[in-house]
Amino acid sequence: MSLTLREKMQKVADRVDRVTQADRLFFERFPHRQHRVRLASRAEIAQYELLEGQPAMPPPGCRVFTVVRNIAPGARLRLYTYGLEGAETELSEPTARAIFEAAATPRIWEIEAQIRAAWEAASPSSPAPVRRDGG
Repeated sequence: MSLTLREKMQKVADRVDRVTQADRLFFERFPHRQHRVRLASRAEIAQYELLEGQPAMPPPGCRVFTVVRNIAPGARLRLYTYGLEGAETELSEPTARAIFEAAATPRIWEIEAQIRAAWEAASPSSPAPVRRDGG
């Protein structure tokens, strides 16, 4: 990664960190929730574009949404998907979970398994709460 790209990534990462802190607070306020859907922030879209090397181009009438899965305290995965402009984001846990599972790629499930294994190794008495199979 070039120095210029690294500098851009750091600036964007600082802004994304502020957005993801809102996700942390959401899951602290609603401990029974493991999934959340919200509009993607400009910082998240900029980060995605830097990583992918191309602009995020939602189809006409659509926006980019962030789908968050709370794996364990301090461990969350974010996915991006398109949704209709004006789509509701105050979704039930089962609906938000279904959206996450529909958007997740095999690589996302691998990453989640790695995060879960690391969490459980560090906290054997506190297994990570959500499992792909719903258990």
